[in-house]
Amino acid sequence: MMYAGKILRVNLESGEVKEYRPENSLYEEYVGGGGVAVNLHLDYGSYKAEPFSGDNPLIVMTGPLTASALSASRAQFTARSPLTYAWGESSSGGKFATYLKRAGWDGLIVEGKSDRPVYLYIDSSGAEIRSADHLWGKTTYEAQEAIERDEGDVSTAVIGPAGENLVRYACILVDNSRAAGRTGMGAVMGSKRLKAIAVAKDEAFTPEPADPEGYRRAMNDLVARIKDNFTANMFKEVGTGGYVESSEMFGDLPTKYFTQGVFGAAEKISSNYIVERYLKRHDGCLGCPIRCGKVLDYNGKEYHLPEYETLASYGSLLMIDSAEALIEMNHLANSLGLDTISSGVTIGMAMYLTENNIADFGIRFGEAEKARQMLEDIAFRRGKGDVLAEGSMRVEQQLGLHGVAAHVRGLEIPMHDPRAFASLAVAYATNNRGACHLPHQMYNIEMGMKIKEYGIVSSGRFENEGKGVITAKMQNYSEIFNSLIMCVFVPAKPKHISQLLSTSTGIDYTIERIYEVGERTFLRKREFNELAGRGKEWDRLPEIIMQPVDGGSEGHVPDLEVQLREYYQFRGW
Repeated sequence: MMYAGKILRVNLESGEVKEYRPENSLYEEYVGGGGVAVNLHLDYGSYKAEPFSGDNPLIVMTGPLTASALSASRAQFTARSPLTYAWGESSSGGKFATYLKRAGWDGLIVEGKSDRPVYLYIDSSGAEIRSADHLWGKTTYEAQEAIERDEGDVSTAVIGPAGENLVRYACILVDNSRAAGRTGMGAVMGSKRLKAIAVAKDEAFTPEPADPEGYRRAMNDLVARIKDNFTANMFKEVGTGGYVESSEMFGDLPTKYFTQGVFGAAEKISSNYIVERYLKRHDGCLGCPIRCGKVLDYNGKEYHLPEYETLASYGSLLMIDSAEALIEMNHLANSLGLDTISSGVTIGMAMYLTENNIADFGIRFGEAEKARQMLEDIAFRRGKGDVLAEGSMRVEQQLGLHGVAAHVRGLEIPMHDPRAFASLAVAYATNNRGACHLPHQMYNIEMGMKIKEYGIVSSGRFENEGKGVITAKMQNYSEIFNSLIMCVFVPAKPKHISQLLSTSTGIDYTIERIYEVGERTFLRKREFNELAGRGKEWDRLPEIIMQPVDGGSEGHVPDLEVQLREYYQFRGW
């Protein structure tokens, strides 16, 4: 049995703690993770709830492979997003999901909101709502340390001042170094006055594959593929930031708030540079052989290596070429509980508006110290930071502007440029949580990765024909990763997923069937968005990223209309 078969329900208003046992058919049809979560949210009617109200539950899910497979120690945090008012989800690694599953829970539903600061303590017997008066106002690092001191061996999901102050893109920090970064799930916790969730180390439940020997063979096949995979090995050596210099070569490194194609200092902010000078040890999520995390020794203190997205969103996007400044800004953002993508893009917009005399936010490109200060002002909603805490879409609306905010559905565009990889245009425009690169990874497809089983092959990175179809197919396939839940950095092919799911559950998940599960899940999330008023009319890109720039994508702008026409035809919309 790979499922514990029960989900913990906690109501912060009534104090009631229950267990909920989903029908087996829900697991069979949607597997776990985001697939199960979106069905629960549709039942709750979360799509019509005000995101900061008690009617918007926070649902955290694991998957069937959690606590039993490599690179599958991820938890999916879901709610209606306060940033986008659309489907909100963000996953995090660490050990939180494994601890929750081993305590005998496939997931957690947090209902209502407390009238005082609290945290949840969870073990195999259920949950206790405990006072967090002494934790409120503390950084994520301080709060985690205090909880571990009081509770012992626990895994924590914690918010910082940004979540407490309802910054719309506040994140959740997990186990000190991992984050559920996007769509403002930290702000949802803050609105519930929920400072943290602490799960005790417990061995109440141990997943048991239906076919242990077949499962072992499937795992060994995947391990062999990881060992031979170039990208996985690069991440193992220098982390995701090893892509920075290649990114600029492709024209994929957003620069000066998406208005330039050449940064000119990529080597200064690359993790190759940082790891060479400051690496202390390699780090990773529980049970993962890739170990893409890195702990640094910088100025006599331990810091975590910034991810590629952070190196770009705080570096090239803001024209800051000091790796040391980026190390410090990343640490500050994590301690405050801020999404580094949304905060970087929103600060970049403020710099752009200031330099072009459109609005004065008192900050210009390249001003690292002012950018660091702005992170604090955003988290504590001080001065101009209070405006930027609302996210780029609302800043644009407040100023009466159009096409300047780099967002889709209110979620800021990540650090991969559709002018470099054309299919990112339709991928961003139609992704259920807004502008997001992870669920589909179309940049990998454009660089030559093929999923031949589903006919996912790029016709060329600047071509528009065929991109609507392969993007829709990749969206369908990729959803299975968010249901398992398995890290997208694992170079698993459909046959690996099919083998793992079939041997673990005892259900015949063919290559065709896992695609159908993914498609079914994607469409349920789209249904959530339609009901939330975030449907087809939001399938668009901002003008700021639809202008040609120099560099590796010189002169190329994707044709979104061509791609959307194909996409809608394939989807039958």
